[in-house]
Formats: sequence, C-alpha cells, structure tokens
Amino acid sequence: MICFEVWIAELTFGLQFFFDLEQGGFMKKYIGAYAALAIVAMATLVYGSIVFQNSFYTQAAESGMAEVMLGNLALQKTQNEQIRQFAQQMVTDHTNANNELKQLAESKNITLPASVSSKQQSAYDKLNGMNGMDFDKAFMKQMVKDHESAVKLFQKQSEKGEDADAKAFAAKTLPTLQMHLQMAKTLNDSMKNSNRNNNNSNSGGNSNGNMDMMNSNSNANMTNSNSSRNTDSNRNRNTNSNTNSNGNSNSNSNDNR
Repeated sequence: MICFEVWIAELTFGLQFFFDLEQGGFMKKYIGAYAALAIVAMATLVYGSIVFQNSFYTQAAESGMAEVMLGNLALQKTQNEQIRQFAQQMVTDHTNANNELKQLAESKNITLPASVSSKQQSAYDKLNGMNGMDFDKAFMKQMVKDHESAVKLFQKQSEKGEDADAKAFAAKTLPTLQMHLQMAKTLNDSMKNSNRNNNNSNSGGNSNGNMDMMNSNSNANMTNSNSSRNTDSNRNRNTNSNTNSNGNSNSNSNDNR
C-alpha cells in the first residue's frame, strides 16, 4: 500500500509539472512533456523496485512458515528416524530465519503475511491426510519441491536485490537452504530406492511361490501317475493269475476224466 502511494505521488508530480508548462511556448511544452515522461518513468521504476522487495519479504515469510508447519507435521506422523531428524532441523532453522526476517521487516515498516498461501495450506492439508510410508514419500517429495523454489528465490534476491539488508539476509540464509535441499534430495532418493527394493522383494516372493506351487503340482501329478500305473499293473497281475488258475483247473479236470 505504501509503495502504491509513493508511485501515485511521483506520477502526480510529473503530470502537474507538465500542466504548469502548458501556458508557455512550444519549446517549453516540448521540454516539459519529456521531463514529465522521465519523472513518470522514474516513479514506475521506483514502484517496481519496491514491489519486488516487498514480494521477496512476502514469499520468504510464507515459505519459512510453511516449512515449520510441515516439519512439525512430520514430527507427529513419521516413524522414520532420518525423516524425524530432518523435520526437526527444518523447524529449528526456519524458525530462526523467520524471526530474523520479521525483525528486518519491522525495521522497514513492512507488514509480513500472518499465514501461509492457499497453495501451501492445500499441500499441508493433503499431507495431513496421509500416514505411514505414503506420508514419508509425499513429505520428502514436497520438501524437495519447496526448497528448490526457496533456493531460487533467495538466489535471485542475493544477486539482484536493491534492498541492501534484504540482500544480505538472502545471502546469509541461502547456504542453509541449499543444504536443506541436498538433504531432502538424498532422503527422497532413499525413499524411492526403498520402494523399488520392496517391489523387487515382492516380485521374487511371488515368483518363488509360483515355482513351489508348480513343483508341488508336478510332484502330485507324478504320484498320481505312479499310483495309476501300480493299480493297472496289479489289475493285470490279478487277471493273469486268474487266467492261469482257471487254465490249470480245466486241465486237471480233463485229465481226471
């Protein structure tokens, strides 16, 4: 609001300067027009610079608050010790950075947002509805995404910022954000590899189970086949025995006659 009022004041001054010269000759009007445009252009640049600085304060504050919120959420939900340690560091480091940013903004009469953006709140709500491994994977993925954006924001401010204090704050905080990003990527990759290993283990277990079932069925079939063969063999033996017995009986009967 303050930066908008500054821009309006500069713009009004430029236009008034032009109208004051309107009663003069052509040359005065010509010079006055260019002078007015120059003043308006300068006011616009000043306004743009102020907006850029205020945008950094706003985005940095929202980003910091979001990391503290998500860190505390992870401390409540995760059972993974590495993620717990990472989450605790997020809460500690970003709380310190948030407090420093707040003091800096107050010294410049800049009002910081009291809560995170609607997009960040939506990401929090989504994670809050998850548990177990699903939460761990989604949380680390979100951490990578958030810190990539934060590093980009602070990198730009540290290189192109015109507010010396904000520029110094960004340069001071940037290495910590870069460290967070690297940690997040490492844990995120670890979660992905763990998921792949679980899938491979399940695939191997199913394969072995299928092989065992196939072997069991094969053995059962072989047993049934052998049993059938033995039954047929016994039947044949009984038939031959009966035949021989009948033959011998008939032969003895004829001899007696």
